[in-house]
Amino acid sequence: MDSKKADLDALQLALKMEGEGRKFYLEVAGKASHPLAKKTFHSLADWELKHMKVIERFHSSLMEKGRWESAEGALPKKGEAIDTFKTIFQELREEIDRTVRASADDLEAYQTAKDIEDKLVGFYQERAEKASDDEAKRFYQFMADMEREHYQILDNSLQLLENPAQWFEREEWTF
Repeated sequence: MDSKKADLDALQLALKMEGEGRKFYLEVAGKASHPLAKKTFHSLADWELKHMKVIERFHSSLMEKGRWESAEGALPKKGEAIDTFKTIFQELREEIDRTVRASADDLEAYQTAKDIEDKLVGFYQERAEKASDDEAKRFYQFMADMEREHYQILDNSLQLLENPAQWFEREEWTF
């Protein structure tokens, strides 16, 4: 299989996985009982949509031009997802009770979400390592980094929801 065909297939698979992730996030956001879980899942669903648009852009370019377009300026900025989460947290800080834990369903959704993000990291990292085109490498590595940010957001949020008092105590010492 030639590299263009392999990349087109990989982008199609990436689009499918991001779409499934978005669907999952919207579903669990609708069911979430904790305000932080609800907002976090909605935010991640929005990010998956952004990823889908970027993937579609690169897929179209590869189809139409037969080559990868420059990733420069085509990708969101690193750290944007974490900045979004920080904003969400600040908005909800007063609503988040230091003693109220999330429901078991919310916590299970976080674990599933972490698994999804971990799978995406592995997929994009593997594609980055196999890519021969520099722009493809840059794209796949960027996507792996974005999914790592999502994993960090989920992990940090999960720690807060599992043990709010301990999380707040730890965070107060880091400022």
